[in-house]
Amino acid sequence: MKRIYFIGPLVLLLVFVAVYLNFRHDYNQEEAARVAQAAAELKTRNENDAAARKAALLEAIAAAETRKKERDAKNAREKADREARQLAIDARDRAFREQEKITRQVERVKKDLEAEEAAVAKLLAVRKEADAEREFLLSYVTKSRANQGSLQTVIARLDAPRPAAPAAAN
Repeated sequence: MKRIYFIGPLVLLLVFVAVYLNFRHDYNQEEAARVAQAAAELKTRNENDAAARKAALLEAIAAAETRKKERDAKNAREKADREARQLAIDARDRAFREQEKITRQVERVKKDLEAEEAAVAKLLAVRKEADAEREFLLSYVTKSRANQGSLQTVIARLDAPRPAAPAAAN
């Protein structure tokens, strides 16, 4: 029995060594393949990360340029709006000043018109008086001519010889 105790573990040791050597041989190959695969995955991942970083950098640059263009366009629009607004305000102020100027001119012309109408009314009153005086003078001249004619007849009668006075009256 002493041999069984010695042979059993020895057989088991030989089986273990055979399995271990087989396993170790496959394990080294698998481990080398796994390391190579991990290295390849790491290299691929690094390349992909580098490409992604490069693409992200390009996108960031493009986005920055786009934002800059948009900002410049916005600034240009705002500047154009400010200028247009200022031009509109200037035009409004100019129109208001022109309106005030025209209003003052209209008021001045109205005052001048009122003064001229008053002068015309005075002239019409003077003309009316002159026409009335003319009518009066025309009627006076005709009456005085008529009166002159009657006075001349009276003078002619007075200058005419007197008829003799009747003698019987004495």
